[in-house]
Amino acid sequence: MKRALVMLLALILTLSLALPVLAEAPKYKIAIMTGTVSQGEEEYRAAEMLKAKYPDIVVTDTYPDRFAAEVETTVGKLLAFASDPEVKAIIMVQAVQGAAAAFTQIKTDLKRDDILLIAGVPAEDPQTITSAADFVMGVDEINGGVQIAQTAKDWGADVLIHYSFARHMGYETIVARHNILKEETARLGIELVDRDAPDPTGDAGMSGAQNFILEDVPKVMKEYEGKKVAFFCTNCGMQEALQAAVLKEPNAYYPLPCCPSPFHAFPASLGVAVEEADWGDIDAYIKKAAAILKENDALDRFSTWPAPVNYSMITGAFEYATNYINGKYAEKGVFADVKAALDVATGYDVQLSNYEDGDGKLYPTYFMLYFDRVNFAEFVD
Repeated sequence: MKRALVMLLALILTLSLALPVLAEAPKYKIAIMTGTVSQGEEEYRAAEMLKAKYPDIVVTDTYPDRFAAEVETTVGKLLAFASDPEVKAIIMVQAVQGAAAAFTQIKTDLKRDDILLIAGVPAEDPQTITSAADFVMGVDEINGGVQIAQTAKDWGADVLIHYSFARHMGYETIVARHNILKEETARLGIELVDRDAPDPTGDAGMSGAQNFILEDVPKVMKEYEGKKVAFFCTNCGMQEALQAAVLKEPNAYYPLPCCPSPFHAFPASLGVAVEEADWGDIDAYIKKAAAILKENDALDRFSTWPAPVNYSMITGAFEYATNYINGKYAEKGVFADVKAALDVATGYDVQLSNYEDGDGKLYPTYFMLYFDRVNFAEFVD
């Protein structure tokens, strides 16, 4: 009996010594804001996947579909994240209007210098967003423009249609890509045609913008009858309609989505659902998509990137934030650290560069992601 009592007292002493250690274990949250499924399903699914995998760490929210008209709502949601003292990082993809204002308020008004602020696919100009975020990630629009034009040339396209609208043509990076497209198509002997489309955040909404694309592609093909026509659109929500319309036209081509990815609209336009396992084996999904394209005689008329770029930004940012919060990095936004986190998250050797504007100004905390394009024919058994 005495021996049992001694053992019990020893156990209590051991537990009492361990309790302070347990209490001091680091506790943190990483907040992720994305669009809704209608605005950007890929980002939304990436955030939900991380939330399911790390339920005690990840918190999520979405910005409004009409984000351009509801900036205050977006700002309020980001400030709500920062009001939780356990939130040590905020990742926003896409970083629509309001991101810079909210990030600035988080640092100045809320005095939360301890929060790591990461913006992906920013809607605001580079000077504004880099002044507010700790670092920024975007699609390499410059090399993307070269890639779109060259892919169209490889396919023998005579014409490249560029769908956009006034709001998007106010984005510095989109304008930069458009300028590259003008230069490259002229060099390659391809006619570049700008086509105005409805803004999905306007009165017609996303359905109106999608219907416009579905109706306009056949008109374009009739206008350029007998020619090969490649199509590109700057808006995420309009990709499904564009892919579906191009699929029906034998002489229509689709060189790249605006946010290149095997999952960007292809699941809906091709009718190939994304299974949970596909996120861990993207090549398997590309094979399924390739099979559908082959059935529609479109195997050599579509391309994309092998890694989902916006998804990669979120998972790469999460990898980086986790490392940063746990003391792995001495400084924020170091090129080698960001690349290493993206490489781990994607399983690819990500081609990363710093953004340089038209005046030659380099932004050391604005990172541009780029991947070589997919040849779907290589994924057919």
